[in-house]
Amino acid sequence: MRVFFSRFFLLLLCLGSFGLGNARIAFADELTFTEAFFARQEQYSGMVEVPGKGPMRYYAQNDPLWGALAYENPNTKGRRPFRDGGCGPTACAMAIANLVPAAELSRILADARQDFSLCPCSLNSAKCNQHHARYLLTSQRDYLRFLPLIFGDYAAGNNLENNISRTEAQGTGSGFMHGIAKAYGIQLTATNDYAEALRALRGGDTVVAHASRGGAFTNTGHYVLLAHVDEERLYILDPLCREVYKTNQSSKIEILQPGLVALRHENFQAASIGMFMIFHRE
Repeated sequence: MRVFFSRFFLLLLCLGSFGLGNARIAFADELTFTEAFFARQEQYSGMVEVPGKGPMRYYAQNDPLWGALAYENPNTKGRRPFRDGGCGPTACAMAIANLVPAAELSRILADARQDFSLCPCSLNSAKCNQHHARYLLTSQRDYLRFLPLIFGDYAAGNNLENNISRTEAQGTGSGFMHGIAKAYGIQLTATNDYAEALRALRGGDTVVAHASRGGAFTNTGHYVLLAHVDEERLYILDPLCREVYKTNQSSKIEILQPGLVALRHENFQAASIGMFMIFHRE
């Protein structure tokens, strides 16, 4: 509860001239507002049916419930929204949520510097611009719902390894994924070998892939999750949920539904994917 206590005392300092009673009322109102905000349902995230694979957990970085939340580390000056740079944590969250039982998702807390919490403007307390009361993530349902934001906070520095993968540079580096894999007892292997990634996928592993600029997925850089492969196509969960791709190679992408796309094997080069992060659990 230390997150809530720190916010409570900060609010007392701001409202000291109004007396303790008024401060308590203000804090209660803020907490009610925050809880009501996160009681709303996600609009883009949920379960998707992947052809040949079955149901998989899908998260969208641009889900209206959290897309506008600031995603920064405490030392940056900006307030970039999660929808614009949260593909790494979101793809990693899909990899973990589809590999680890929901009851075990809270294991990441053991490797965090402070409890995971949210407010209506930021996924960490350092970038809360209105000093909202914070929504403390405690339940199994919280961890399953908000796993991309938890991993975003982790990537922004809320980890015991002092790894900050969310920097002033655009996007998020992949370094935080190693700490997350370790926290869950998962073996993580990085490779540039497409054949190796497909073998892992066929063997039941989950694979996060990085697409570079100029390809079918992005004009900058982007992480996606490889969901399934068959003889003709590679099925991909794209953290950026969209109905239209405005890229140089967009015609190569088959949109099955927003967030779920397919690439024919002969069109794979158009995706400009050059790195694969294989998550393997014994």
